[in-house]
Amino acid sequence: MSLKSVVTGAKLCVVPLRQAAAARLSTSARHGVNYAPVPKPLQGKMKLFQIDNGLPVHIRGGPVDKMLYAVTAVVCTVGLIECFHVYYVLSYPQKKD
Repeated sequence: MSLKSVVTGAKLCVVPLRQAAAARLSTSARHGVNYAPVPKPLQGKMKLFQIDNGLPVHIRGGPVDKMLYAVTAVVCTVGLIECFHVYYVLSYPQKKD
């Protein structure tokens, strides 16, 4: 078996693998996938959230988002306090008389 035949055999294996990898990476461009049009209300929301106005994403929706953020923070805080309460009760059980 000569070196030339080994190199030729390796090229026969490598080229199809490269072509297959390239096909997997760019399947949407090759097949021309057509997506559904984006509805107008959703386009407006997309524009709102992509504007660089210095606000974090979770409060860009206005007062409703601020209220939801506050409620979520309160619920998480109460849950964390309850977790520590359960750990305390399980660590120091009451003695039975």
